[in-house]
Amino acid sequence: RDTNLQHSLHDRTLKQKLRRRLPTVGVVTGFHNDTDHVEAMGLLGYDFLWADAEHSSAGPGSVSKLILAAERRGMPTLVRIGYGYQNIIGHSQKYLVAGAQGIILPQCESAQDVQKIVDAVKFPPIGKRGLAGERWNAWCLGEGGTLADRVNESNQNSIVAVVIESCNGIDALDEILKVKELDFIFVAPTDLSADLGVHGQIRHPSVIQKVEEAGEKIRQAGISAGMLALTPQDYSYWRDRGYNVMSTVAMNMFVDGAQAMMKSIVKYELQGMKRLKQMALKV
Repeated sequence: RDTNLQHSLHDRTLKQKLRRRLPTVGVVTGFHNDTDHVEAMGLLGYDFLWADAEHSSAGPGSVSKLILAAERRGMPTLVRIGYGYQNIIGHSQKYLVAGAQGIILPQCESAQDVQKIVDAVKFPPIGKRGLAGERWNAWCLGEGGTLADRVNESNQNSIVAVVIESCNGIDALDEILKVKELDFIFVAPTDLSADLGVHGQIRHPSVIQKVEEAGEKIRQAGISAGMLALTPQDYSYWRDRGYNVMSTVAMNMFVDGAQAMMKSIVKYELQGMKRLKQMALKV
């Protein structure tokens, strides 16, 4: 029996893709009580799971189950924490202890915000994360080297990401981009639309303009830029404009598939009723 299966932190694939700005596709999920869909996403080839603890009722206990399912299929997990916690380090650590490879901070508007996540994700001397035997280091059991070796590996491979969701965040990009440990910046069109007064219109010209401006600045700094892809058209549009971290959403994929199926069913049944009506008229 192989007891030496390595945690995703041991695998530099995600880190290297982000640092080299290669196409990287994640899936956002708030379905925190179901692990089957997580395993399915891993089997389908998604690069990472975006476990959403902001726009869901998920907590460390439920997210830990998603992480285990993702790890089973070789897919690392990044957790988007909720915004506004007074102790970001302590809050983030709950998800890191559960096995997340990194943390995504929402509503970032300053370099200080980024530094808080660096402090939470990285061990000294880079950050301030507390050290103990945990899932990510296999409680120092099996292969993987000493605890010091595993700390070094974690500091090298863990992921620090932020979400820009406002005009203030975009205005602060020059300072935000100076933080050395930042792996990618995701530009969130939905909250940005609210900040611009066009709530929910993520394809409004004013939103598109801001997202394109932000993306260009992020790319010029050599950092991976992330964007939402609700449709294949979204994916190609933003990839053509240099965004390389594309996030789909599990709920949207579920609804789109269910809706398409129902439309086909309704169409078929209406056509059947029409045929029956025509046959009745001929009798």
